[in-house]
Amino acid sequence: MADLKVTTFCVVTGASRGIGKEIAIQLAQKLGPNSSVQLVARNQQALEDTADKIRERVDGSVQVRCVAADLSNVESVTNANQEIFDNVKDISTFSHAILVHNAASLGDTSKYARELDDVDSLQKFCLLNMSGPISLTSAFFKVFGHGKDSLRKTVVQLTSDNGTTPYKTMHVYCMAKAGRDMFFRVMALEEPEVRILSYDPGAVDTDMFKQTLSSPDKDLVSTVGDISKQTYFLKPEQSAGALVKALEEDKYENATVVRAYDELGMKVD
Repeated sequence: MADLKVTTFCVVTGASRGIGKEIAIQLAQKLGPNSSVQLVARNQQALEDTADKIRERVDGSVQVRCVAADLSNVESVTNANQEIFDNVKDISTFSHAILVHNAASLGDTSKYARELDDVDSLQKFCLLNMSGPISLTSAFFKVFGHGKDSLRKTVVQLTSDNGTTPYKTMHVYCMAKAGRDMFFRVMALEEPEVRILSYDPGAVDTDMFKQTLSSPDKDLVSTVGDISKQTYFLKPEQSAGALVKALEEDKYENATVVRAYDELGMKVD
């Protein structure tokens, strides 16, 4: 078991809605007094709503800070990477640092792979889903150090079965998940003292899930429609709870995929 009830510096990206919002709310309640939670997303108002919900539950024992940033914009990412950590004056005040990479997008699922000719759109997608998280992870290490004698650290990145199973019109999303999975597997070899969790949240009732219904591929739309009717179609709070459970139990092998369904005891292929 991992003791999460210690003074922690925690960053959650994509914390304004869906799974990210629930992860932030549930994880904040597990942290120790004087912890600091950084909520990152584009929508300031939605972030404040997440922050308010956390404050209602932690009775002032955890500091919550909102960092509004467009994570598909280079300048905004650079500024956010600085702002997230600019109030860390003395890392010795923390016993644990957690970074949760939840922010993501599907890309343009209204097109087939052969039709993807908008370079600017593709670059923005890659920044949000791949290079941005890599740069934020680097900033995280620069602040909290590396090596066996450095501060205890946990990095969580949300993955998907799309990283191993191709679906029509899910081209760049599948690419990003596969690429990120391998990046963090390499990091796990390089930084064995860091706990790295690649988390598959399952099929979850979110705006992103609904976006797949705009695909021109009838087979994908049919599959998504069928999934939404199944008992394993999760609410964000269920999936977030399974992630927190995995972090607490601390049984996972570094950078291997942990599935929400397994944590919830659900038999889903």
